[in-house]
Amino acid sequence: MSQVNVNDPGGPYYRDDGGTTAAAGINLLAVVLIIAVIIAIAVVAYGAFAGNWFGTSTRTSPGNSTTINVSAPAAPNRAPATSPITSPAPSR
Repeated sequence: MSQVNVNDPGGPYYRDDGGTTAAAGINLLAVVLIIAVIIAIAVVAYGAFAGNWFGTSTRTSPGNSTTINVSAPAAPNRAPATSPITSPAPSR
């Protein structure tokens, strides 16, 4: 049978000064900021390409007006229909 020696490294087994907790908090904050920047870039890119934020727009401002000319075929000129009930009585 072989022998296994385990030496005590000495000192504390864990640090209780809060340094690792602060480092973890700073790392989490960095990840959140990076995600927020990526979302902001995505919103600006969407607005630039799909929302027409930086280019010409199809919408008109309140000061501009658009004139639409619609040509319809002329209706035939017909005399109004008269009903026997509402037609005047013949004079005698």
